Amino acid sequence: MPALTEQQLADDLTRAMKAREMPRVYVLRGLLTAAKHLKVERKGAALAEADLVQLVRREIRKREEAEEFAVKAGRGELIEQNRAERALLEVYVPALLGPAELEETIRALAARPEARTLGAIMGALRERFAGRYDGRQASEIARRVLAEPSGA
Repeated sequence: MPALTEQQLADDLTRAMKAREMPRVYVLRGLLTAAKHLKVERKGAALAEADLVQLVRREIRKREEAEEFAVKAGRGELIEQNRAERALLEVYVPALLGPAELEETIRALAARPEARTLGAIMGALRERFAGRYDGRQASEIARRVLAEPSGA
């Protein structure tokens, strides 16, 4: 997948509008609006691909939460709408690292003497794999790896 850019999102929005794909139009408009808000927060600084991937992941999480509430409320139409929107958004994010691959990477990082702290490991992960891992899962694995004796 090519690098995710605001221009790519804008071009996709234009194509969706011309094709009258309204669900895609709504999702992309929301995503571009979130990107503009982030740019304003950062005083106009251009957004890197990692920032955009993070935004998309945040929007996916919102859909997941909304879907959970819709399931509890028994609202079938909202469940389907959130699943469809999530599918549209997932096209824009790279695949997440699997648990085994993530643990292998964390172990390699922890093996370096300068990276024997949680902060150093998480920082290195963020630098190399921005938006490609579950932060909570990475933190749990890193804590477990750091708790192991050094000779293990």
